[in-house]
Amino acid sequence: MAKANVSRISIVALAVSASLLCFSANAVASEKERINELEERLDMLEVELIEAKDAASQVDRVKFSKSSPSPELISKDGRSTLQFKGRVQADYVSADELYTGSKREYEDSFNEASLRRIRFGLEGYFSNVWEYEFEFDFDGVSEVEVKDANVAYKGWDNSQLTLGFQKYAFGLESTGSSKHLAFLERAATDTFAPDRALGAQWRYVGNNYNVTLGYGVNAGFDDDDLNFKQDIVNARFTTALVDSGDHLLHLGASALFVYNNEAVEETRYRARPNTKASGRTIDTGKFDAESLQHYGAEIAYQYSNVLLQAEYVTGLADQADDSEPEVTVDAYYLQAIYTLTGEAWKYKGKSGKFKTVKPDNAISAGGYGAWELAVRVDQANFDDVEADIYGGKKTDYVLGVNWYLENNLKAQFNYVHTTADYKKAYEDINGNMMYDQDANIFQARLQFAF
Repeated sequence: MAKANVSRISIVALAVSASLLCFSANAVASEKERINELEERLDMLEVELIEAKDAASQVDRVKFSKSSPSPELISKDGRSTLQFKGRVQADYVSADELYTGSKREYEDSFNEASLRRIRFGLEGYFSNVWEYEFEFDFDGVSEVEVKDANVAYKGWDNSQLTLGFQKYAFGLESTGSSKHLAFLERAATDTFAPDRALGAQWRYVGNNYNVTLGYGVNAGFDDDDLNFKQDIVNARFTTALVDSGDHLLHLGASALFVYNNEAVEETRYRARPNTKASGRTIDTGKFDAESLQHYGAEIAYQYSNVLLQAEYVTGLADQADDSEPEVTVDAYYLQAIYTLTGEAWKYKGKSGKFKTVKPDNAISAGGYGAWELAVRVDQANFDDVEADIYGGKKTDYVLGVNWYLENNLKAQFNYVHTTADYKKAYEDINGNMMYDQDANIFQARLQFAF
Protein backbone atom coordinates (compact mmCIF):
# COMPACT_ATOMS: atom_id res chain seq x y z
CA MET A 1 0.00 0.00 0.00
CA ALA A 2 2.81 2.36 0.87
CA LYS A 3 4.54 1.50 -2.38
CA ALA A 4 1.39 2.38 -4.33
CA ASN A 5 1.18 5.77 -2.61
CA VAL A 6 4.82 6.46 -3.37
CA SER A 7 4.24 5.55 -6.99
CA ARG A 8 1.27 7.85 -7.23
CA ILE A 9 3.28 10.72 -5.62
CA SER A 10 6.15 10.15 -8.04
CA ILE A 11 3.80 10.23 -10.98
CA VAL A 12 2.28 13.50 -9.74
CA ALA A 13 5.75 14.97 -9.15
CA LEU A 14 6.83 13.98 -12.59
CA ALA A 15 3.71 15.57 -14.07
CA VAL A 16 4.27 18.80 -12.15
CA SER A 17 7.94 18.88 -13.15
CA ALA A 18 7.02 18.29 -16.76
CA SER A 19 4.50 21.14 -16.60
CA LEU A 20 7.10 23.48 -15.04
CA LEU A 21 9.65 22.57 -17.65
CA CYS A 22 7.17 23.23 -20.42
CA PHE A 23 6.25 26.60 -18.86
CA SER A 24 9.91 27.57 -18.44
CA ALA A 25 10.67 26.61 -22.01
CA ASN A 26 7.72 28.64 -23.24
CA ALA A 27 8.82 31.64 -21.09
CA VAL A 28 12.38 31.44 -22.35
CA ALA A 29 11.15 31.18 -25.92
CA SER A 30 8.86 34.19 -25.42
CA GLU A 31 11.71 36.26 -23.91
CA LYS A 32 14.00 35.39 -26.80
CA GLU A 33 11.31 36.45 -29.24
CA ARG A 34 10.99 39.82 -27.51
CA ILE A 35 14.78 40.28 -27.55
CA ASN A 36 14.91 39.37 -31.22
CA GLU A 37 12.08 41.80 -31.94
CA LEU A 38 13.89 44.61 -30.10
CA GLU A 39 17.10 43.87 -31.96
CA GLU A 40 15.24 43.98 -35.26
CA ARG A 41 13.66 47.33 -34.36
CA LEU A 42 17.08 48.70 -33.34
CA ASP A 43 18.54 47.58 -36.63
CA MET A 44 15.70 49.31 -38.47
CA LEU A 45 16.29 52.54 -36.53
CA GLU A 46 20.00 52.44 -37.35
CA VAL A 47 19.18 52.00 -41.03
CA GLU A 48 16.71 54.91 -40.89
CA LEU A 49 19.35 57.09 -39.19
CA ILE A 50 21.93 56.25 -41.84
CA GLU A 51 19.41 56.97 -44.59
CA ALA A 52 18.53 60.33 -42.94
CA LYS A 53 22.21 61.29 -42.77
CA ASP A 54 22.69 60.33 -46.41
CA ALA A 55 19.64 62.36 -47.40
CA ALA A 56 20.89 65.39 -45.42
CA SER A 57 24.27 65.20 -47.14
CA GLN A 58 22.59 65.34 -50.53
CA VAL A 59 21.00 68.78 -50.04
CA ASP A 60 22.51 72.25 -49.71
CA ARG A 61 22.34 73.79 -46.25
CA VAL A 62 21.62 77.25 -44.90
CA LYS A 63 23.51 78.47 -41.84
CA PHE A 64 22.64 81.47 -39.69
CA SER A 65 25.06 83.07 -37.23
CA LYS A 66 24.53 85.38 -34.28
CA SER A 67 26.93 87.96 -35.68
CA SER A 68 25.26 88.50 -39.07
CA PRO A 69 21.65 88.66 -40.30
CA SER A 70 22.82 87.33 -43.66
CA PRO A 71 22.42 83.56 -44.13
CA GLU A 72 25.33 81.51 -45.41
CA LEU A 73 24.58 78.97 -48.14
CA ILE A 74 26.71 75.80 -47.91
CA SER A 75 27.01 73.16 -50.62
CA LYS A 76 26.13 69.51 -49.93
CA ASP A 77 29.81 68.55 -49.72
CA GLY A 78 30.71 71.57 -47.58
CA ARG A 79 33.38 72.71 -50.05
CA SER A 80 31.61 75.82 -51.33
CA THR A 81 29.74 78.68 -49.65
CA LEU A 82 27.98 81.91 -50.55
CA GLN A 83 27.02 84.75 -48.22
CA PHE A 84 25.61 88.21 -48.94
CA LYS A 85 27.19 91.27 -47.38
CA GLY A 86 26.48 94.98 -47.35
CA ARG A 87 26.43 98.26 -45.48
CA VAL A 88 24.34 101.40 -45.44
CA GLN A 89 25.67 104.64 -43.94
CA ALA A 90 23.24 107.54 -43.57
CA ASP A 91 24.90 110.86 -42.63
CA TYR A 92 23.87 114.28 -41.40
CA VAL A 93 26.40 117.15 -41.55
CA SER A 94 26.24 120.76 -40.37
CA ALA A 95 29.28 122.89 -41.30
CA ASP A 96 30.40 126.51 -41.09
CA GLU A 97 31.45 128.42 -44.18
CA LEU A 98 34.79 127.23 -45.54
CA TYR A 99 37.40 128.34 -48.04
CA THR A 100 38.08 125.34 -50.27
CA GLY A 101 41.55 125.27 -51.75
CA SER A 102 40.46 122.79 -54.41
CA LYS A 103 37.90 125.21 -55.89
CA ARG A 104 39.69 128.41 -54.84
CA GLU A 105 36.41 129.77 -53.55
CA TYR A 106 34.27 130.15 -50.45
CA GLU A 107 31.59 127.61 -49.51
CA ASP A 108 28.55 128.81 -47.59
CA SER A 109 27.58 127.10 -44.36
CA PHE A 110 25.26 124.16 -44.92
CA ASN A 111 23.16 121.42 -43.35
CA GLU A 112 23.03 118.23 -45.36
CA ALA A 113 21.61 114.74 -45.06
CA SER A 114 22.89 112.09 -47.45
CA LEU A 115 23.68 108.43 -47.95
CA ARG A 116 27.44 108.17 -47.58
CA ARG A 117 27.66 104.57 -48.71
CA ILE A 118 25.31 101.87 -49.97
CA ARG A 119 27.35 98.74 -50.50
CA PHE A 120 26.09 95.32 -51.49
CA GLY A 121 27.96 92.20 -52.50
CA LEU A 122 28.64 88.55 -51.90
CA GLU A 123 31.57 86.47 -50.71
CA GLY A 124 32.46 82.89 -49.99
CA TYR A 125 34.72 80.09 -51.13
CA PHE A 126 34.68 77.16 -53.52
CA SER A 127 36.67 73.91 -53.76
CA ASN A 128 37.85 74.66 -50.21
CA VAL A 129 40.92 76.61 -51.38
CA TRP A 130 39.45 79.49 -53.41
CA GLU A 131 37.88 82.51 -51.75
CA TYR A 132 35.93 85.09 -53.76
CA GLU A 133 34.52 88.58 -53.19
CA PHE A 134 32.26 90.83 -55.26
CA GLU A 135 31.02 94.21 -53.99
CA PHE A 136 29.26 97.18 -55.60
CA ASP A 137 28.54 100.71 -54.42
CA PHE A 138 25.09 102.28 -54.92
CA ASP A 139 25.48 105.69 -53.25
CA GLY A 140 22.79 107.33 -55.37
CA VAL A 141 25.15 110.15 -56.48
CA SER A 142 27.32 108.51 -59.11
CA GLU A 143 26.82 105.46 -61.30
CA VAL A 144 27.03 102.01 -59.77
CA GLU A 145 30.70 101.41 -59.01
CA VAL A 146 32.56 98.14 -58.64
CA LYS A 147 34.51 98.06 -55.38
CA ASP A 148 35.82 94.51 -55.30
CA ALA A 149 35.86 91.68 -57.83
CA ASN A 150 38.54 89.14 -57.02
CA VAL A 151 39.41 85.58 -56.09
CA ALA A 152 42.07 84.42 -53.63
CA TYR A 153 43.93 81.12 -53.63
CA LYS A 154 44.48 79.86 -50.06
CA GLY A 155 45.77 76.36 -50.70
CA TRP A 156 49.29 77.10 -49.48
CA ASP A 157 50.45 77.05 -45.88
CA ASN A 158 50.67 80.55 -44.36
CA SER A 159 50.09 82.50 -47.57
CA GLN A 160 47.47 83.50 -50.11
CA LEU A 161 47.38 85.08 -53.57
CA THR A 162 44.55 87.45 -54.51
CA LEU A 163 43.80 88.12 -58.19
CA GLY A 164 41.44 90.69 -59.68
CA PHE A 165 40.09 94.13 -58.85
CA GLN A 166 40.92 94.87 -55.22
CA LYS A 167 42.09 97.26 -52.52
CA TYR A 168 45.87 97.41 -52.09
CA ALA A 169 47.31 97.34 -48.58
CA PHE A 170 48.85 100.61 -47.43
CA GLY A 171 48.73 101.87 -43.85
CA LEU A 172 46.63 100.79 -40.90
CA GLU A 173 43.42 102.73 -41.26
CA SER A 174 43.30 102.82 -45.08
CA THR A 175 43.70 99.05 -45.37
CA GLY A 176 40.70 98.33 -43.14
CA SER A 177 37.02 98.43 -44.07
CA SER A 178 35.00 101.64 -43.73
CA LYS A 179 32.52 99.81 -41.49
CA HIS A 180 35.25 99.52 -38.84
CA LEU A 181 36.16 103.21 -38.62
CA ALA A 182 36.30 104.89 -35.22
CA PHE A 183 35.40 108.22 -36.87
CA LEU A 184 33.08 109.03 -39.76
CA GLU A 185 35.98 109.58 -42.16
CA ARG A 186 39.54 108.40 -42.48
CA ALA A 187 42.42 110.69 -41.58
CA ALA A 188 44.41 112.71 -44.14
CA THR A 189 46.98 109.89 -44.43
CA ASP A 190 44.38 108.14 -46.59
CA THR A 191 45.23 110.67 -49.33
CA PHE A 192 48.41 108.66 -49.98
CA ALA A 193 46.72 105.25 -50.20
CA PRO A 194 46.28 103.79 -53.71
CA ASP A 195 42.93 103.55 -55.45
CA ARG A 196 41.57 100.11 -56.12
CA ALA A 197 43.30 98.51 -59.07
CA LEU A 198 43.40 95.39 -61.21
CA GLY A 199 46.24 93.01 -60.46
CA ALA A 200 47.70 90.57 -57.95
CA GLN A 201 48.52 90.76 -54.25
CA TRP A 202 50.35 88.14 -52.19
CA ARG A 203 50.35 87.89 -48.40
CA TYR A 204 52.50 85.73 -46.14
CA VAL A 205 51.55 85.20 -42.50
CA GLY A 206 54.19 84.27 -39.92
CA ASN A 207 53.86 83.55 -36.21
CA ASN A 208 53.33 87.18 -35.20
CA TYR A 209 53.78 89.11 -38.46
CA ASN A 210 52.57 89.37 -42.03
CA VAL A 211 54.01 90.67 -45.31
CA THR A 212 51.94 91.88 -48.28
CA LEU A 213 53.32 92.57 -51.76
CA GLY A 214 51.30 93.57 -54.80
CA TYR A 215 51.25 94.88 -58.36
CA GLY A 216 48.31 96.49 -60.11
CA VAL A 217 47.20 98.85 -62.84
CA ASN A 218 44.69 101.68 -62.81
CA ALA A 219 43.10 101.74 -66.24
CA GLY A 220 41.59 104.84 -67.81
CA PHE A 221 38.36 103.09 -68.80
CA ASP A 222 36.73 106.42 -69.64
CA ASP A 223 39.33 107.06 -72.36
CA ASP A 224 38.62 105.98 -75.91
CA ASP A 225 42.04 104.36 -76.25
CA LEU A 226 41.79 102.60 -72.86
CA ASN A 227 45.31 103.64 -71.92
CA PHE A 228 46.59 102.59 -68.53
CA LYS A 229 46.89 105.56 -66.23
CA GLN A 230 49.20 104.10 -63.59
CA ASP A 231 51.22 101.09 -62.56
CA ILE A 232 51.39 100.58 -58.80
CA VAL A 233 53.62 98.43 -56.60
CA ASN A 234 52.77 98.17 -52.90
CA ALA A 235 54.30 96.58 -49.82
CA ARG A 236 53.15 96.41 -46.20
CA PHE A 237 54.70 94.73 -43.18
CA THR A 238 53.07 94.48 -39.75
CA THR A 239 53.91 92.69 -36.56
CA ALA A 240 52.32 92.21 -33.17
CA LEU A 241 55.53 92.82 -31.26
CA VAL A 242 53.70 92.28 -27.97
CA ASP A 243 50.50 90.23 -27.73
CA SER A 244 50.04 88.98 -24.19
CA GLY A 245 46.27 89.12 -24.00
CA ASP A 246 46.18 92.21 -21.80
CA HIS A 247 48.69 94.18 -23.89
CA LEU A 248 49.05 94.47 -27.65
CA LEU A 249 51.71 96.46 -29.49
CA HIS A 250 51.28 96.68 -33.26
CA LEU A 251 53.99 98.07 -35.55
CA GLY A 252 53.88 98.45 -39.31
CA ALA A 253 55.47 100.03 -42.35
CA SER A 254 54.16 100.56 -45.89
CA ALA A 255 55.58 101.62 -49.25
CA LEU A 256 53.88 102.52 -52.52
CA PHE A 257 55.45 103.19 -55.90
CA VAL A 258 53.31 104.75 -58.63
CA TYR A 259 54.45 105.03 -62.24
CA ASN A 260 52.35 107.34 -64.41
CA ASN A 261 51.69 106.84 -68.09
CA GLU A 262 53.54 109.39 -70.21
CA ALA A 263 50.26 110.58 -71.69
CA VAL A 264 48.62 110.89 -68.26
CA GLU A 265 51.05 112.38 -65.75
CA GLU A 266 48.61 114.68 -63.98
CA THR A 267 49.01 114.50 -60.20
CA ARG A 268 47.65 116.33 -57.16
CA TYR A 269 47.41 116.01 -53.36
CA ARG A 270 44.31 117.31 -51.58
CA ALA A 271 42.33 116.64 -48.41
CA ARG A 272 39.00 117.41 -46.74
CA PRO A 273 38.53 118.46 -43.08
CA ASN A 274 37.43 115.02 -41.81
CA THR A 275 34.07 115.19 -43.57
CA LYS A 276 32.94 114.04 -46.99
CA ALA A 277 30.27 116.74 -47.36
CA SER A 278 32.62 119.72 -47.72
CA GLY A 279 35.15 120.63 -50.37
CA ARG A 280 38.86 120.06 -49.92
CA THR A 281 40.42 122.83 -47.86
CA ILE A 282 44.01 122.10 -48.93
CA ASP A 283 45.07 121.24 -52.47
CA THR A 284 48.37 121.32 -54.33
CA GLY A 285 46.60 121.80 -57.64
CA LYS A 286 47.49 119.72 -60.68
CA PHE A 287 51.08 119.18 -61.70
CA ASP A 288 52.81 116.63 -63.94
CA ALA A 289 54.82 113.87 -62.31
CA GLU A 290 56.51 110.83 -63.79
CA SER A 291 56.36 108.79 -60.60
CA LEU A 292 55.35 108.92 -56.93
CA GLN A 293 56.81 107.34 -53.82
CA HIS A 294 54.81 107.07 -50.60
CA TYR A 295 56.21 105.76 -47.31
CA GLY A 296 54.27 105.19 -44.12
CA ALA A 297 54.85 104.10 -40.53
CA GLU A 298 52.15 102.96 -38.11
CA ILE A 299 51.86 102.06 -34.45
CA ALA A 300 49.01 100.95 -32.21
CA TYR A 301 48.89 100.00 -28.55
CA GLN A 302 45.92 98.31 -26.92
CA TYR A 303 45.28 97.65 -23.28
CA SER A 304 41.91 96.08 -22.62
CA ASN A 305 39.28 98.64 -23.71
CA VAL A 306 41.81 101.39 -24.60
CA LEU A 307 43.26 101.66 -28.11
CA LEU A 308 45.94 104.21 -29.10
CA GLN A 309 46.86 104.60 -32.75
CA ALA A 310 49.14 106.81 -34.89
CA GLU A 311 50.42 106.97 -38.46
CA TYR A 312 52.82 109.12 -40.45
CA VAL A 313 53.05 109.20 -44.27
CA THR A 314 55.25 111.19 -46.63
CA GLY A 315 54.88 111.52 -50.37
CA LEU A 316 57.60 112.26 -52.94
CA ALA A 317 56.66 113.21 -56.50
CA ASP A 318 59.22 113.23 -59.30
CA GLN A 319 58.05 116.01 -61.61
CA ALA A 320 57.95 115.39 -65.36
CA ASP A 321 60.09 118.46 -65.99
CA ASP A 322 63.58 117.37 -64.95
CA SER A 323 64.49 120.97 -64.21
CA GLU A 324 61.83 121.10 -61.47
CA PRO A 325 62.66 119.83 -57.96
CA GLU A 326 60.97 116.86 -56.32
CA VAL A 327 57.69 117.65 -54.51
CA THR A 328 57.49 116.57 -50.86
CA VAL A 329 54.28 116.52 -48.79
CA ASP A 330 53.24 114.65 -45.64
CA ALA A 331 50.48 113.89 -43.13
CA TYR A 332 50.02 112.27 -39.73
CA TYR A 333 47.38 111.59 -37.10
CA LEU A 334 47.21 110.62 -33.44
CA GLN A 335 44.05 109.12 -31.95
CA ALA A 336 42.76 107.43 -28.81
CA ILE A 337 39.68 105.26 -28.31
CA TYR A 338 38.17 104.39 -24.94
CA THR A 339 35.20 102.00 -24.74
CA LEU A 340 33.22 103.09 -21.69
CA THR A 341 31.33 99.80 -21.37
CA GLY A 342 34.50 97.68 -21.29
CA GLU A 343 34.46 95.93 -24.68
CA ALA A 344 37.70 95.73 -26.68
CA TRP A 345 38.48 96.13 -30.36
CA LYS A 346 39.41 92.87 -32.12
CA TYR A 347 42.87 92.56 -33.65
CA LYS A 348 43.39 90.47 -36.79
CA GLY A 349 47.06 89.54 -36.80
CA LYS A 350 46.90 87.82 -40.20
CA SER A 351 46.12 91.11 -41.91
CA GLY A 352 47.35 93.63 -39.32
CA LYS A 353 43.94 95.31 -38.86
CA PHE A 354 41.47 96.13 -36.09
CA LYS A 355 37.72 95.47 -36.04
CA THR A 356 35.23 97.46 -34.01
CA VAL A 357 33.75 96.17 -30.77
CA LYS A 358 30.61 94.09 -30.44
CA PRO A 359 28.33 95.04 -27.53
CA ASP A 360 28.14 92.61 -24.62
CA ASN A 361 24.65 93.92 -23.81
CA ALA A 362 22.82 94.60 -27.07
CA ILE A 363 19.58 96.57 -27.16
CA SER A 364 17.68 93.53 -28.44
CA ALA A 365 18.77 91.59 -25.32
CA GLY A 366 17.49 94.30 -22.98
CA GLY A 367 20.87 95.99 -22.60
CA TYR A 368 22.19 99.43 -23.45
CA GLY A 369 24.71 98.54 -26.16
CA ALA A 370 28.37 99.58 -26.10
CA TRP A 371 29.51 103.21 -25.72
CA GLU A 372 32.79 104.67 -26.84
CA LEU A 373 34.74 107.95 -26.77
CA ALA A 374 37.33 108.81 -29.41
CA VAL A 375 39.66 111.78 -29.99
CA ARG A 376 41.93 112.54 -32.93
CA VAL A 377 44.45 115.14 -34.10
CA ASP A 378 44.88 114.98 -37.87
CA GLN A 379 47.35 117.14 -39.81
CA ALA A 380 48.43 117.36 -43.46
CA ASN A 381 51.00 119.72 -44.98
CA PHE A 382 50.80 120.11 -48.76
CA ASP A 383 53.19 123.06 -49.04
CA ASP A 384 56.57 122.73 -50.74
CA VAL A 385 57.93 126.21 -51.40
CA GLU A 386 61.10 125.01 -53.12
CA ALA A 387 59.00 123.12 -55.66
CA ASP A 388 56.61 126.08 -56.02
CA ILE A 389 53.73 124.05 -54.54
CA TYR A 390 51.32 125.94 -52.25
CA GLY A 391 48.65 123.48 -51.17
CA GLY A 392 48.16 124.68 -47.61
CA LYS A 393 48.41 123.06 -44.20
CA LYS A 394 45.39 121.87 -42.21
CA THR A 395 44.92 120.55 -38.70
CA ASP A 396 41.69 118.89 -37.57
CA TYR A 397 40.69 118.23 -33.96
CA VAL A 398 37.99 115.56 -33.78
CA LEU A 399 35.87 114.39 -30.86
CA GLY A 400 33.71 111.32 -31.42
CA VAL A 401 31.05 109.34 -29.57
CA ASN A 402 30.11 105.88 -30.84
CA TRP A 403 27.09 103.85 -29.76
CA TYR A 404 26.96 100.19 -30.81
CA LEU A 405 23.32 99.20 -30.47
CA GLU A 406 23.78 95.73 -31.97
CA ASN A 407 26.55 93.75 -33.63
CA ASN A 408 25.50 95.25 -36.95
CA LEU A 409 23.97 98.58 -35.97
CA LYS A 410 26.04 101.62 -34.93
CA ALA A 411 25.42 105.34 -34.37
CA GLN A 412 28.32 107.83 -34.52
CA PHE A 413 28.63 111.50 -33.59
CA ASN A 414 31.63 113.69 -34.52
CA TYR A 415 32.57 117.26 -33.72
CA VAL A 416 35.38 118.62 -35.91
CA HIS A 417 37.26 121.86 -35.37
CA THR A 418 39.33 122.44 -38.48
CA THR A 419 42.06 125.01 -39.08
CA ALA A 420 44.11 125.79 -42.19
CA ASP A 421 47.10 127.99 -42.96
CA TYR A 422 48.05 129.24 -46.42
CA LYS A 423 51.27 130.79 -47.67
CA LYS A 424 49.33 132.60 -50.38
CA ALA A 425 46.42 134.83 -49.38
CA TYR A 426 42.82 134.30 -50.42
CA GLU A 427 39.86 136.68 -50.33
CA ASP A 428 37.01 135.90 -47.93
CA ILE A 429 33.32 136.76 -48.44
CA ASN A 430 33.87 140.23 -46.96
CA GLY A 431 36.74 141.04 -49.31
CA ASN A 432 39.42 140.61 -46.65
CA MET A 433 42.73 139.01 -47.59
CA MET A 434 43.22 135.95 -45.39
CA TYR A 435 46.10 133.57 -44.74
CA ASP A 436 44.26 131.18 -42.45
CA GLN A 437 40.82 129.95 -41.44
CA ASP A 438 39.00 127.86 -38.88
CA ALA A 439 35.54 126.32 -38.79
CA ASN A 440 33.32 123.89 -36.88
CA ILE A 441 31.61 120.81 -38.26
CA PHE A 442 28.97 118.64 -36.57
CA GLN A 443 28.09 115.31 -38.12
CA ALA A 444 26.30 112.06 -37.30
CA ARG A 445 25.94 108.66 -38.91
CA LEU A 446 23.68 105.64 -38.58
CA GLN A 447 25.31 102.49 -39.97
CA PHE A 448 23.83 99.08 -40.65
CA ALA A 449 26.36 96.53 -41.87
CA PHE A 450 26.46 92.79 -42.29
